Amino acid sequence: MRLTRLIKMIIGGVMLFVALVVGFVWTVCRVYVPANKCLVLIHKTGTALPSGEKIAGPDQKGIQRDTRGPGRYFFNPWAWDWELHDLVMVSAGDPASWKEYYAESASDTAFPKIEGKWPEIGILVNKTGKPAPAGTEVVDEGFQGIQKQVLTPGTYRINPYVFDVKKELATTVPLGCCGVVTSQLGDMPGVETVEESSVGPDGQPVKGHPKVIQKLAEAGQRGVTRDVLQPGIYYLNPYVYKVQIVQVGYNQLAQVKTKDLSTHITFPSKDGFTIDIEVIVVWGRHPSHIAEMLNRFGDMGKIKQIILGQMRSICRNLGSDYQSTDFIRGEKRELYQQAVTETLRRVCRERDIEILIALIHNIEVHGSPEADKEGMDLKSTIQRGFIAIEQDLTKQAQRETAKVKADLETSKMAVEIAREQVAADTRKKVAEIKAEGEKKSQETGAQRDLEVATLEKQIAELDAEMTRLLGRAKADVEQLKNQAEADGKRMMIAAFGSGSAYNLYKFAEGFAPDSIRLIFAGPGTFWTDLSHVQDAAGLKLLDSAQGTEKSASQNPPRR
Repeated sequence: MRLTRLIKMIIGGVMLFVALVVGFVWTVCRVYVPANKCLVLIHKTGTALPSGEKIAGPDQKGIQRDTRGPGRYFFNPWAWDWELHDLVMVSAGDPASWKEYYAESASDTAFPKIEGKWPEIGILVNKTGKPAPAGTEVVDEGFQGIQKQVLTPGTYRINPYVFDVKKELATTVPLGCCGVVTSQLGDMPGVETVEESSVGPDGQPVKGHPKVIQKLAEAGQRGVTRDVLQPGIYYLNPYVYKVQIVQVGYNQLAQVKTKDLSTHITFPSKDGFTIDIEVIVVWGRHPSHIAEMLNRFGDMGKIKQIILGQMRSICRNLGSDYQSTDFIRGEKRELYQQAVTETLRRVCRERDIEILIALIHNIEVHGSPEADKEGMDLKSTIQRGFIAIEQDLTKQAQRETAKVKADLETSKMAVEIAREQVAADTRKKVAEIKAEGEKKSQETGAQRDLEVATLEKQIAELDAEMTRLLGRAKADVEQLKNQAEADGKRMMIAAFGSGSAYNLYKFAEGFAPDSIRLIFAGPGTFWTDLSHVQDAAGLKLLDSAQGTEKSASQNPPRR
């Protein structure tokens, strides 16, 4: 009894101990990490950290590097301490809110602005590790400072004692643009010398002073890279790559008259008149040349100044070889525009600038100041001369038109006469052809009737001959049939020996009564109840035959 009670007490104590242990672990050691938090562990025991270290290793005392995600954990509170920190959320943006637009005052080189919740990147700043090399802002993994690698959109468990995270918008290249990438790390590439030509007074290219520029950066070098970013979203570290958004495509650049006379395109013509023109240049930026253009000029605004300067020089130098009247007449003016376009295109292509066309318009030709005051400029004079010439040509054309109109009326009458003549000839021909056709038709009908009558006669003769032959054949057949029957009967009679015997044979052949009753009443009486007359006649013949035979037997023939 005492042993049983002891066992029960031991079991109860063990169960109580287990319950206390489970309750202690569940209430004191249990750590719950919510879905939007991460757990940073702090080791209370272990070896001390070396001098300058902030993050402890697995067997060291201090803050641990690794974090724990959402969930339930159990730690010894005498050995561990812990902290809950927010998860780092790098937003992927909201495509429904994305918007691109151009400002009303935007220039032809501006790129569209963007609004809305666009994707982000996370820039990591390492607080631990080896010190960064001197003069280095962006470092590799393991060094203190800004890390090259960035966080793309997502959720991360970042230990705040190890990293700081700075959020920035991802690089977005809008439609109609491209991104020129400038690497900010690496060694500088070499330099190169380029020669830029201009146009001389005779329109021929003139070499300018050599210009030293930096080469495009290759992989691992610092500077403008050759490859550009097409429209899209890119997760690039802005401390490693600088991206400049540049609009691509064609734009127009106009050189018009303003109050600033220095910008006017004015030049003397070959015959001494003053020519004043306005020009519109359609130029473009091709993605394959954007990197070279920015590397050479540094700013897209400088490109416009280069185009305007070259355009003024080319228009003046080429225009001085044309007469003043050439700028008013369409043929020579078109040749001048083509020459300006080709020359400007050749000069700008050396600078990686695309020129589509240079349009010349608003051309003014001025003579002496006195003539300009009186309003008698060359353009008006030439226009009046052209108008007079055109009026004279118009009158000549009207006279020619009247003559042609008279000739046309005469031709119409001749056509009507010819039409009537042709109609009369046609009616005559039709009548002749119709009469000839009717004649041929009647002749053909008569010939046909004759041939039909001939054939009908032949058919009648054949029918008569056939009737005669059929009648003869039928008579012959009847004759042969009767002859055969007569011969047959003759042969039968010959076979029986006499006609009476043959008759008795025929009677016997057809005689087949169902019953015969003979009544004998004495000589000379022979009754019968034969039902048919022919049977009676046959009996009569039989009786006659018996009488004949009897007489023959009584009176034999004499020899």
